[in-house]
Amino acid sequence: MWLWIIEGLRPDRWDVIGASVCLVGTAIILLAPRAA
Repeated sequence: MWLWIIEGLRPDRWDVIGASVCLVGTAIILLAPRAA
């Protein structure tokens, strides 16, 4: 987002894929069931 907003460079396909992988990993960690 920084490059797109501040410097005017749109993210390419690999930037979007990398960000998606990070968000999916974060969701798995945060939403995984926990032992009681």
